[in-house]
Order: sequence, then C-alpha cells, then structure tokens
Amino acid sequence: MKPDKRVGVGAVALMSLLSACASPEPTAESASNMNTCIYPNQIKKQKILGDRDIQFEMTNGDIWVNHLAHRCSGLRSKQGFSWDTHGMTVCSNQQTIHLLEDGTACQLGEFKKQPPAAT
Repeated sequence: MKPDKRVGVGAVALMSLLSACASPEPTAESASNMNTCIYPNQIKKQKILGDRDIQFEMTNGDIWVNHLAHRCSGLRSKQGFSWDTHGMTVCSNQQTIHLLEDGTACQLGEFKKQPPAAT
C-alpha cells in the first residue's frame, strides 16, 4: 500500500500557514498606529479629502486624518457619512462608516496625527 502524499502536503501547507500567522511582535511605532483612537465627542469639524481620506479637526486644535482601508467610492462626491460608535472612542481599523446617500459601508483605516501648521 502506497502512503497518501496528499496528507503530507496538507500538513506542510498547514504548518506554513501557522508559521506565517506567528509573525514577530509589532514595533512600538506600528503598534501605536494600529491602536490610535479619537474621541468623536471632541470632533470640531470634519472634511472629506477624497474617496480614501477624511480629516478630523479636534476641539484642542489637533488634526487627524484617517486613510480608509480601501477606496470608498462616492465618499467625496456624496459629502456625508454616518457611523455608530461603540463606547467613547473610534479606533484605527475598527470602525465602519456608511455613506448617507446610499448606505454603502466603508472600513476606516489608520488614524495619523498631522503636524501642526507652520506659523
């Protein structure tokens, strides 16, 4: 009886997949970017910059830009979205927005704080 090579190949593929998932710990910079959160109740003004970028001006003067995970077709032209917040914060890569006109769902991406404007 010949051994079944498919089981061996499947086991190797599974081990490769598991080792790919066991990636090294993120650096301090990437960890902080992945966990960046803003407080929606402190948003003074928001501006849609394009189909992938939304700028948030906070009451303390900080400017944050969220670069969406993927292009959100119509975000800029429809000029409006809604979101349901859970808790007190909205965090990078964890929130979905919905376009006002048609309800299209789009995933927020990473929040990045913008440098202060030059005076």
